[in-house]
Amino acid sequence: MIEGVIFDMDGVLIDSEVQYRHHFHEFLKSQNIDLEITALNFIAGASPQMEDEFVAGLLNISAEKAGRLKDAYFREITIDYAQILKPYVHETLAYLASCHKKIGLASSSKMEMIRRVLETCHIDYYFHTVVSGEMFKETKPHPEIYQYTAREMHVNVEALLAVEDSNYGVQAAKAAGIKVAAVLDPVFRFDVSLADYQVHSLKDVIGIIELEERR
Repeated sequence: MIEGVIFDMDGVLIDSEVQYRHHFHEFLKSQNIDLEITALNFIAGASPQMEDEFVAGLLNISAEKAGRLKDAYFREITIDYAQILKPYVHETLAYLASCHKKIGLASSSKMEMIRRVLETCHIDYYFHTVVSGEMFKETKPHPEIYQYTAREMHVNVEALLAVEDSNYGVQAAKAAGIKVAAVLDPVFRFDVSLADYQVHSLKDVIGIIELEERR
């Protein structure tokens, strides 16, 4: 039986990854780096640290300086997260709450952004546990973020379901011993073959919970 569900955020709760890739591309152009936008597909699901190291290599500067440049650029960008909320988010979270399932969030994004997204979209009250990758030395695909989230939720990993969209996230959850439902992305086409389930929308997660209940 599934006792709790852990969601990724970008690409799962909000349709942010194409938009973020565009802004990241524009940021690089502001630094006189012009790459094919598809060369940036790797940032979907990547940690801020991975992004900083990538920028540092392109600009031949430290990762710390790259992070400061990137953060300063993105602070000037305003995103209406409520407008990019994925379909069936409210319905799925409400269903899980009605079934008394614990709900967690494990995202590689910074906590400041996570809180802003949850509050702007009016879904923060659903989550028992919210965890950011910035809390760890290594984040996805390393399993620590999922191991920590499971402990904070007080649910054994065998009784959890992770909802992910990227190969990094799927790898992290599986390495932690958690079943995974991967939301298929038609743009990035991540390799999510390790996932236990592949779904087209969050609405399908309800069916997975009901299926697991019957086992």
